[in-house]
Amino acid sequence: MARHGRAGAVGAPGGAPTVLLLGGLSLAYLGIAAAVALYLLPVGFGLQGSVLLATQLAVLLAGALLVGTTAARIRRHQRRQAVLADLASGFGWTYRVDVGDRMWGGSVDEQIDRGNRTSTDLIDARDTEVPFDSVERTFVVGDGEGATMHTVRAVRIPLPSEVPRIALRSRRGAGALSLLPRRPRGRTELRLEGNFSDVFEVSVPPGYETSALYVLTPDLMAVLLDTSADLDLEVVDSTLHVYFPALDLTRPEELGRFLTAIAVLHDRFGRRTLLYRDEHAESLDPEAVRRAGDTLAHRARELETRARWWPVLVAVLTPLVPLVIAVVWIALAD
Repeated sequence: MARHGRAGAVGAPGGAPTVLLLGGLSLAYLGIAAAVALYLLPVGFGLQGSVLLATQLAVLLAGALLVGTTAARIRRHQRRQAVLADLASGFGWTYRVDVGDRMWGGSVDEQIDRGNRTSTDLIDARDTEVPFDSVERTFVVGDGEGATMHTVRAVRIPLPSEVPRIALRSRRGAGALSLLPRRPRGRTELRLEGNFSDVFEVSVPPGYETSALYVLTPDLMAVLLDTSADLDLEVVDSTLHVYFPALDLTRPEELGRFLTAIAVLHDRFGRRTLLYRDEHAESLDPEAVRRAGDTLAHRARELETRARWWPVLVAVLTPLVPLVIAVVWIALAD
């Protein structure tokens, strides 16, 4: 992928906030350690002499280890962000550290509440030869003790035309579309030739199976099997959403695979969607120019979904685990 001269890094990490954060952590732990060492241990637990001294030292050392580990993780993360900012500058991309819960589109935004998702490390390369933008998305699935947190690297690739919604979920089960609380219903699944359906679960709106075959030609399926077999993808209107696992783009091998996959997907999906037209779209005046939103029927934009039962089961049963352990322990004691 060719480099360009224009560059930009917005909100690049700085040192002052880190110093303040570490100072705050140190002061907070100092207060907690003082209360534990000087009151709780001698008064609450009644420790004395060498035992008290050893325990107080252990509390202080544990705090020092905690603060030191936190400092190292923060500095390591900041160094990675600084490298990403330099990388973006070299490629002519725009880089932003934190973009909050901005709307990104796709299934994550549709199924996860805004308060349960964040986006960081935005790379905006929409003005380059292979246009795309990408963020690291962290989202929480479920509530309470059964909630789970997941991080993926999401990519958006613009397409030349709007096409019906198509979801391709890798059957390896580790992608974003496998982690979300809802999945397409079984009757929306499309079986394709060869071993493609053994690698990807393909879902399309009912009545748009032929349109999916128009896009997913044998050569495109071969490319997906070669370059993206472990990724989840979905086409939403005129955007291809690609979900990578969490990546360290400062590592040359991961960056190389990331850019190669984007370039191939942009080229192949762009070719197949360039001339697509939805025969079910509402008819317009012959002289009217179709705009975004006019080119697809409403039913082409949505997939029927169903809730996954096991996250609900985990959320319900997790709070009961301590009770079950207590009951078993009492039964064994008797």
